[in-house]
Parts: sequence; structure tokens; C-alpha cells
Amino acid sequence: ASLCHETGAICEAHKLNERIVASVCVSREKGEEDFIILTPCGICQERLAYWGRGLIVAVPSLSNPSVPEWKTLEEVQPYHW
Repeated sequence: ASLCHETGAICEAHKLNERIVASVCVSREKGEEDFIILTPCGICQERLAYWGRGLIVAVPSLSNPSVPEWKTLEEVQPYHW
């Protein structure tokens, strides 16, 4: 495993004792291309679960990966251990 870009923000929230209520990860191949939405990886889902299964995360829309759909962690990972 490696560190995602979200790790810094998650650590900062812990340090400042702030609650995370939503998360979105975006990416693009080149500077002029559209952003695409990335579902949080399993490691980030585990890190975000600290704030509860009701936290919302962006996932790519099936019709357009540049458009987010918002799901709870419970919906994204229904069988959390």
C-alpha cells in the first residue's frame, strides 16, 4: 500500500480534532483534460470510517465519470468488518 493524497487531509483533521463529513478524490491525466471522480480506495475507506459509516464520499456517475454521485461509506462498503 502507498499513501493517497487524502492521507494528509485526514491526518490534519485528526490533529485539529475536526470532523470529516464528506470526501471526494479527483484526478486527471493532463492539465487540460476533465477531472474524473475516483471512489476512495479501501485503505482510505478504513481511515474515513473513524468518523462513522454515514460519512459521504463521491463515486463516479455511471453515465459520466466527471460527475460525482454521493454515497455513504455504508453503501460503498456494506460488509465492513
